[in-house]
Amino acid sequence: HEAAYSLENWHEILDQIQNIATTKTRLSIPLLYGIDAIHGMNYTTDATLFPQSIAMAATWNADLVKKSAEVTAIEMKASGIPWNFNPVLGAGRQPLWSRLWETYGEDAYLASVMGHAYVKGIEGEDNTIGAPTKGAACIKHYLGYSMPLTGKDRTPAYIPERMLREHFLPIFKAGVDAGAHTVMINSSEINGVPVHGSHY
Repeated sequence: HEAAYSLENWHEILDQIQNIATTKTRLSIPLLYGIDAIHGMNYTTDATLFPQSIAMAATWNADLVKKSAEVTAIEMKASGIPWNFNPVLGAGRQPLWSRLWETYGEDAYLASVMGHAYVKGIEGEDNTIGAPTKGAACIKHYLGYSMPLTGKDRTPAYIPERMLREHFLPIFKAGVDAGAHTVMINSSEINGVPVHGSHY
């Protein structure tokens, strides 16, 4: 996206996409459209924008994080989009990483609390993502994506298993425990093994 769209623009675009998918393809399977609404519904004009996740974590206020996710879900659904590629639950432990601001920081406990709150805000307490003001969360990027050795995005991570278990896994467990409907995988590798191809 180069710019934010109005609600009307979103509805027109999504209607066109669904029309093509359901009438001009062999299987007529509707599309599930998702978006990176990572600090509010930033691709919709006049939507509410919030501080980035690292700044929200600095408040230590999980209720505020949950409320921001509730507002995001309302504005996301109003745009016609049911799926949010957020929250980023990677541990922010690599200060060179260009996307550090998307995380809830380096502390596994704080990031777990904030991630759990965000998922509940987007999906609702009972995770009814089909509700008019709720949507699906996508916890990302499982696993180790936030700690690339060089700091460059989408490059290999080298993380000892003990560190993975102590600092990285608990945050994702919190997102799963909150009932997040989807998970986005790390598109790179950990310790020389592409995550997409790692049975372990």
